[in-house]
Amino acid sequence: MLRVGVDATSWDNRRGYGRFTRGAVGALLELDTDASYVLYVDAGRGNGHPLPERAERRAVPLRGAAADGTSRSPGDALRLARAVRRDSPDVVLFTSPYTWFPTGRAPTVVGVHDTIAHDLPSLVLPRRRDRMLWRAKERLAIRRAARLFTVSEASRAALARALRRDPATIAVVPEAPDDVFRPLAPSAAEVDLTSAGLAPGEAFVLAAAGGVSPHKNVETLLEAYASLREAPRLVIAGALDDEVYASAAGPVRSRIEELGLRDRVVLPGYVDDETLAALYRSAAVVVNPSLAEGFGLPAVEAAACGAAVLLSDVPAHRETLGGAACFFDPLDGRRLADLLAELLADPARRQAVGDGCRAAVAGLSWRAAGERLRALIHDAAQEPRD
Repeated sequence: MLRVGVDATSWDNRRGYGRFTRGAVGALLELDTDASYVLYVDAGRGNGHPLPERAERRAVPLRGAAADGTSRSPGDALRLARAVRRDSPDVVLFTSPYTWFPTGRAPTVVGVHDTIAHDLPSLVLPRRRDRMLWRAKERLAIRRAARLFTVSEASRAALARALRRDPATIAVVPEAPDDVFRPLAPSAAEVDLTSAGLAPGEAFVLAAAGGVSPHKNVETLLEAYASLREAPRLVIAGALDDEVYASAAGPVRSRIEELGLRDRVVLPGYVDDETLAALYRSAAVVVNPSLAEGFGLPAVEAAACGAAVLLSDVPAHRETLGGAACFFDPLDGRRLADLLAELLADPARRQAVGDGCRAAVAGLSWRAAGERLRALIHDAAQEPRD
């Protein structure tokens, strides 16, 4: 039986990497009953999201986390490499290069979600040392990969350009919204949003992400929102103070004060998925002003809930919601303000946009991602070992 190792050290990650790992690998394990799976996790970190029961759990004691702006210590990389060597899997899957480590002779399948660290390096990795370490690790992970994948056609084109590589050598394993992101059932009661700082039944505009990083372009949204004096309050949901990646917490808070928005902007921080889904369903408009995205999962999750979505005009957003959402140049705050004002003033249009967005993402599923990952893994297993 084929034996597959999976780097699951990002299993509880709040970003798209964690969501992808949980969704795609969870579906993969349900589908690939002809293989056995070993999930490598950090022994010192609890699993906020349960691991699949069918997989073996290999807990490795690690001293730190490998994330944007940090590097996995040589000791931690060695401990993970030793664990893999003891298990001797036929293939090792890395759902992103952030947590990559050497696997010896075992062929690898590696996912690279986007080229944001290449295109906007100072926003993602502010320190020069971090950029150098990241590029070296990514380069080695890609060079050693038997199979390489990304999460969208837009990202594949960007990655092929960045790597000067034939796009045909990069597979696409698309993301999908989890089941919690859906319209509320008629008999169900909506989640109480008072924990997010909102009054019962309060109208609001929402911007949401796993973490509020500089490339999420929240300051442009704040400036556009400040010009709309009659708009409902703005909720910016996402990790700020406890963010391990590059954070825009300081600039965002400063801009709120400078624009006189202290009483009009709500910062609930990171919220759980049930609360996030309720925010998507209840928001008058959901705005994502990102300068770049690999797939744009927050926009897709909002759309799956039936939200009226207003998006930055970047290739990944166009790929998933091009015929349904409203778009603006992410550097054009005036256009963003105009579109937001138009949507807030027109409930019928908001309903039509929301219905169209929901239909646009209805075909996305983690099962499709699992099927594509399974094919890549079984292909990689046929590669001769070094």
